[in-house]
Amino acid sequence: MKYFLSLALMFSFIAIADDHETPEYKYEPDWNKAEYYIGNFNDNKDIDDLAAWYGKFAKWTEGQGETYDSMTVALLQPYFHSDMSSVDVMWVNTWPTPVAQFQGMETWITGGGPKLLESLPVTNSRQIDTWQWAISLPASMDAGNMMYATYADCSLEEGYDMRQVYDLYKDFAIFAKTQGDTVGRKMIVPAAGYVLPDGVDFIRLMYMSSISERGTSQKLYQDKLADSEASANLKGFSCTNARSYFGMSMRSPS
Repeated sequence: MKYFLSLALMFSFIAIADDHETPEYKYEPDWNKAEYYIGNFNDNKDIDDLAAWYGKFAKWTEGQGETYDSMTVALLQPYFHSDMSSVDVMWVNTWPTPVAQFQGMETWITGGGPKLLESLPVTNSRQIDTWQWAISLPASMDAGNMMYATYADCSLEEGYDMRQVYDLYKDFAIFAKTQGDTVGRKMIVPAAGYVLPDGVDFIRLMYMSSISERGTSQKLYQDKLADSEASANLKGFSCTNARSYFGMSMRSPS
């Protein structure tokens, strides 16, 4: 998809070693689900119109009992991007479990969502269902935060699997937090809606609770993390094609 994410190819929970013994891993991935609705504004529409439409959506969810209590919503727009014309906006929903996600989808489809969708001021070019492995959390994701997010295409190096890289990245993030780091990090893989290009194994997401945190996090990395042992031990993958978005957290879990 040239519109936003080149999303991941391999969701490897367990890799079998050459001697056919299951390798041991340090951490159990903390996973959740996320939906990406990627599109362009309709004629004479903009982010203000979408925010107004979100108000109608939020009012609708309030009439659905507890179905949407665990869902978060963010609206993101590209800022540093290699093809600014390809996408105007991403609507991102996250869910704690697939059970909650698909209960929400069933309620949406059978409870009036398609009718509400008729007034959506965006035409979606792609809708992507993903798994996300959480490595670290940002300082806050309260509704109203003007967040900043950077996605990049990542490839595993020979001899490493997703679980090994997750462990190494988790070790780095734990150390980074002791130094004042507030970056949220995730490894993203697809469930439906996109097939990765050859050579891309997952998407790395780095996100912050505010735009200014991106600057302070970069300075912290240069000053305290880049030359650390934790950084030297972070290996097994490389990332390219970074693209950054800014936007607002519209909804946090009840």
